[in-house]
Amino acid sequence: MRKPIPPHKWLLAAMGIWLVLSPFVLFREETLLQGMAELEAIAFMATGIVVLVMSGADGRSHLLARVAPVSAMGFLLLVAPAALNFTGHIVATANAWIAGSTLIGLAAWEVMASRGLRAIS
Repeated sequence: MRKPIPPHKWLLAAMGIWLVLSPFVLFREETLLQGMAELEAIAFMATGIVVLVMSGADGRSHLLARVAPVSAMGFLLLVAPAALNFTGHIVATANAWIAGSTLIGLAAWEVMASRGLRAIS
């Protein structure tokens, strides 16, 4: 019998889906059609696809191999507004900061869960 999928994997997949869909939810249609939020949309969608791939990765690899990419994507999202110069869009900046912080939190949760520490489950 297969082991059940841990909740942090489900939340990681949900975060990936949110990042892929967030440009369509957060920005108005005119903004997207005029290309005013093109960089933000590409950044969120690309990051979301990578996070979705990471959520489906095998959980038997070394802890560092599972946690480091998720943490790196979280840090990339935290610095993306300044690095990609889309700080003019407050909604995009807030989405990047919240999603990045959430990814780092999910990575920390996986570390706690794998070490047998008391984690929320």
